[in-house]
Amino acid sequence: MKDEEITYRIGIDVGSTTFKMMVLDSADKVIYKSYIRHKANINQVFAEELKRVEGRFHGARFRMKMTGSAGMGLSERLEIPFIQEVIASVEVVRKRYPNIHTMIDLGGEDTKIAFFDEGKHPDIRMNGSSAGGTGSFIDQMADLMNIPVESLGAEA
Repeated sequence: MKDEEITYRIGIDVGSTTFKMMVLDSADKVIYKSYIRHKANINQVFAEELKRVEGRFHGARFRMKMTGSAGMGLSERLEIPFIQEVIASVEVVRKRYPNIHTMIDLGGEDTKIAFFDEGKHPDIRMNGSSAGGTGSFIDQMADLMNIPVESLGAEA
């Protein structure tokens, strides 16, 4: 099958500090991903990432969904379907990790926790609007130390 005949799915999460993108093939395999500090240049980062993906999968067809605290406005302007980020996370956890009991999402502005019990809707909780102790702090510390955020655990 040629690339032109394949439809890939793109998930985009535009948070308060970072832009994340994943491209999935028809078997739900991740075939491209990016994690970029957007530094409030969301439109520029989005355009650059789309160009990268288009260049890598030239002529392919894509279906997109967007999420994230800064993604709603962009999705509305560009008419890209939007899904609330906690709902998206819960759906992925339920599908890919059915035995998980707790999900913790450290974001740039808040922390979300979902507790899963078989046969019940997830119990979802969030902290207040303070960013203290969330992903923004972790991300900023990695940036200050000039190391990738993925390296923080090993460095500790």
